Amino acid sequence: MRDSDYCTIAAPHFTIEGRSRAGHETWFRIRELGIALDIGRCPDVIVGVPNVFVTHAHLDHAVGIPFYAGQRKLHRMEGGRVFVPSEAADDFRALMALHERLEGTPYDISIAGIAPDEVVRISRTLEVRAHAATHRVPARAYEFIEVRHHLRPEFSGRDGTEIAQLRANNVEVAEEYRRALLFYTGDTDRGILEKNAALFRAEVLMIECSFITDEHLDRAAIYRHIHFDDLAEFADKFENELIVLTHFSRRYDRRDIRDGIRRRCPAVLRDRIRLALPEEYQRL
Repeated sequence: MRDSDYCTIAAPHFTIEGRSRAGHETWFRIRELGIALDIGRCPDVIVGVPNVFVTHAHLDHAVGIPFYAGQRKLHRMEGGRVFVPSEAADDFRALMALHERLEGTPYDISIAGIAPDEVVRISRTLEVRAHAATHRVPARAYEFIEVRHHLRPEFSGRDGTEIAQLRANNVEVAEEYRRALLFYTGDTDRGILEKNAALFRAEVLMIECSFITDEHLDRAAIYRHIHFDDLAEFADKFENELIVLTHFSRRYDRRDIRDGIRRRCPAVLRDRIRLALPEEYQRL
């Protein structure tokens, strides 16, 4: 049954698809943004994605990187960037070099180390900011920011000819506008809730929630994961339109997850939460 935890979730401006179970596999694709969030074992739908953002080196999130590289090579796809925590980048590059020797062929992907607060433009209208995540190994959360240009208010109502003339005279007629579309935490503990204000403001928040029941409160702290009670404690801070909970422990079946969170969920969050599970179990 857990092998069928694939989900699709409609967000305001894109669709999230993927699956996530702690210790087994986590990956998501957002086709409209041209990104993958973690790679799991690299399902076929990830192979064509040009930008992959791996949160940390644990195998359930990252083991598919060599397969991604090999499949892109097999299908004659050029490029492909895999972003990883900067502390782990050299080890990932060494791993890829080993696989190239084993396969007897060079790959055409790049491993890009990314540090906390580093910003990378990945398309004309999308950039990503990396954030420190608190986990047992170096980890990154990723904030995806839409970049647009709007006409300055003082030029509103001017016709196209006049705007063109102003531009020709080197007048700045537009201003840059940024909107945080998505914040993805990957594996982390409650420290990210205590230290990172940006996650509360993104339009969509995807945040891990490995543990739910009372008997697993200590386990969440020991293994540096989030328990749902951690989220409930910060309930009034979430400004997000949609909050997607991911990375549930395999100790729980889908009904236990939905019903357990429903019982513990503050009313202010209930309508905005979706669970990264099949549609029948997504809403509280």
